[in-house]
Amino acid sequence: MGRRTVYRSPNVKVEFEMDRKGIAEIAMGPRLRETVLTFAENEAKPYARSISPRSNRQDHVHYADSFHVVPGAMMIRGMRRVAAHLINSAPHAAAVEWGNERTPNGQRVLGRTLDHFMGPNPHNDGVL
Repeated sequence: MGRRTVYRSPNVKVEFEMDRKGIAEIAMGPRLRETVLTFAENEAKPYARSISPRSNRQDHVHYADSFHVVPGAMMIRGMRRVAAHLINSAPHAAAVEWGNERTPNGQRVLGRTLDHFMGPNPHNDGVL
């Protein structure tokens, strides 16, 4: 790609040269992984639990108690990056999120969690 000037004034010239290898090392590095996992565990997960529907039933797995964070990776604009996936493993998680024949209006707990941290965006690709 080469070096290109991104800013110039009478006294300063700023040049930029893309270093894809260096960016990839940061994007998949341990410091960023720890930051992403900490955010998901300490911010996103508690928020999702706080807006989750609750029932008084004792005979099933509660949706709010079934969140967990899984480390991973994903492609964003053609570059592999660390990710933290917030997952709900309750047997009825899909029904709570999107609804079903018994519960036609899903609660969108994960979607609303994403909206809370990113702002509502019709083009949101599920990336925090």
